[in-house]
Amino acid sequence: MIDLSQANLENLVVHKVGNKLREEGIVISEGLYKFENEAVRDSLFSYFAKSIESEEFYRFSHAEDLSLNEIYTYAKNIFGDEERLYEQSISILKHLYEQASHPKIKEGELFVAYLNDCLIEDELVDAIGIFKAEKKDRYLTLQESSQQGGLEIEIKEGTNLRKLDKACLIFNTYAENGYRLIVVDALSRSKTDAQYWKNDFLGTTRIQDDSFHTSNYLNLCKDFCEEVFAEVHEADPKDQVAFLNKSLDYFAKNEAFDLDDFAQEVIEEPERIKEFKAFKKSFEEDKGIAGSEDFGISQKAVKNMKRKFKNFIRLDTGIDIKLNTETSHEFVERGFDEGRGMAYYKVYFNQE
Repeated sequence: MIDLSQANLENLVVHKVGNKLREEGIVISEGLYKFENEAVRDSLFSYFAKSIESEEFYRFSHAEDLSLNEIYTYAKNIFGDEERLYEQSISILKHLYEQASHPKIKEGELFVAYLNDCLIEDELVDAIGIFKAEKKDRYLTLQESSQQGGLEIEIKEGTNLRKLDKACLIFNTYAENGYRLIVVDALSRSKTDAQYWKNDFLGTTRIQDDSFHTSNYLNLCKDFCEEVFAEVHEADPKDQVAFLNKSLDYFAKNEAFDLDDFAQEVIEEPERIKEFKAFKKSFEEDKGIAGSEDFGISQKAVKNMKRKFKNFIRLDTGIDIKLNTETSHEFVERGFDEGRGMAYYKVYFNQE
């Protein structure tokens, strides 16, 4: 659990970073940002905090030695002496620029912040925030014009304070194991973008905690449904949706996961259970995941994964049949009309 409600934005550095491939360069600020008033500080803190919605924890890593991870080293230096924030932020800026060598990477402002009183897993710690703002919005400004005797309208371009594009919050805990991090990449729509921020720049690895295992198993169920249930056994679409709904229902109503209990309650048939366990083993090997057969279920992860699950049957006649619960499929019957030469669904109900 993360709680930033009592946290404070202690210090801030703002730089600008471009795309190295396009030789856009960097702009280094002269020092720590000087807050003119508390309203600016509060607005910036809110801007940063709103981007930290996930509770998927990461840590710094390196194939050879953790000390060779650049951002881990810079963070460790800052936590050791907060007065080094400005100096180390320049190193962070230069490292980010070196990784910005793909044509799709945009220039933007780089914020390096120091926060205190952050609550993570019942521990009050300091944190370092690394934030990048890329997306720009156009907006109108109106001011009185002495020449025209009315209002003058100007169109300007600036950063929208609703949500950051890329973020990393480094909590000063578990230092020897690569710290605890929250990583956000709101604009990541390709493997290139994800690799640039999470892998190339930060060098992170997802921590295999309850949230990780919950998401992993729901992805496993989704892939099993698509690759085995649908393709191998050619299961009816309503039965595919029913399986996914039943899987989600298990995770939603239980506090802990047990593989054998899940298999008996959701999959039921011995041959399908055998197939599921074999698919699980292959799935984990392909992704390099250390498998787990029991763990605490993260309801936040369940909620996030639910958005990825298809709970409707889309027909080529422009009709969707939505199955909201694990028992909905019992009231839908599939058949074939010889006269029309078309398949059909019959839906049973008591009231409209």
